[in-house]
Amino acid sequence: MAPHNVCFLIYPGVASYDVAGPVQALRATGLDHYNVVLGSVAGGLIESDCPGVAFGSVSAATIVNPIDTLIIPGGTDAPKAANDPLLIHWVGHLARRASRVACVCTGAFLAAEAGLLTGRRAATHWNYCDEFEHRFHNIKVERDPIWIRDGGIWTSAGISAGVDLTLALIEDDLGIDVALQAARMLVVFFKRPGGQSQFSTLLSGQIADAKGPLKELLAWIADNLRADLRAEVLADRVGMSLRTFVRNCIAHTGMTPGKLVESLRVEAARDAIEKSDTPLEVIAVRYGFGDEQRMRRAFVRQVRATPTDIRTRFSR
Repeated sequence: MAPHNVCFLIYPGVASYDVAGPVQALRATGLDHYNVVLGSVAGGLIESDCPGVAFGSVSAATIVNPIDTLIIPGGTDAPKAANDPLLIHWVGHLARRASRVACVCTGAFLAAEAGLLTGRRAATHWNYCDEFEHRFHNIKVERDPIWIRDGGIWTSAGISAGVDLTLALIEDDLGIDVALQAARMLVVFFKRPGGQSQFSTLLSGQIADAKGPLKELLAWIADNLRADLRAEVLADRVGMSLRTFVRNCIAHTGMTPGKLVESLRVEAARDAIEKSDTPLEVIAVRYGFGDEQRMRRAFVRQVRATPTDIRTRFSR
């Protein structure tokens, strides 16, 4: 089987992990499966978003080999870079030559500006969804999934989701066994499906932004997930009326108390499922769900995967 040609189109301020993570995942399949080239508008050394980290590149005009996959990485400067007409010209030009296009994180801004995502579903970093939706009205923004495939266009959520996307590309090319072997080489304990929610990253950000008594309360909840965590009990704990507590919870975390508690329980239970062989019914009781069926329903709501699905992938 001939090696698969992968071209990354990079630019100043590109996220270093959006490049290095996918490249490392491709490399983890062995030496014979992928040829990787980093291209840029003018070639040369391209500074990333990490001080002191730069990538060598060739001029996009010199890339003459067929392109099986074009990967457009993201970065905090990607929305601004999408205003560069020359860069967008090369996005479109290379995409027309490629069999498929994959965007990591905010790389979706460049693809959208080049017209590659018009009328399609697309994912991007959760923190940029509002900006993306406001800027591109003809694209359906999917806020939750880790990655999405819409025809020949693949898009992913932020940062580490680029590795999940690349593993999915590897599975598409070489089969699930090679993809899982690459995941093991990367010490990625199981390969997350595209439909799985990116909520844990979002949840961490929301909790970190919580202020005052709610921040202390959230830490207490995380240590007492088996306790009675009804909204009225939590309101009493922080000395607020129920109405005031609910309003503060939504304002500071973006979630109602019930959804917040369920999210914290699901996150803790998921970690236990991934890292242990503890029976699911025991985990359900330990983290306050009461029984396995209630835990299953909470997982489907929160992460779009069942505890059994997660354990099966981890075991494999």
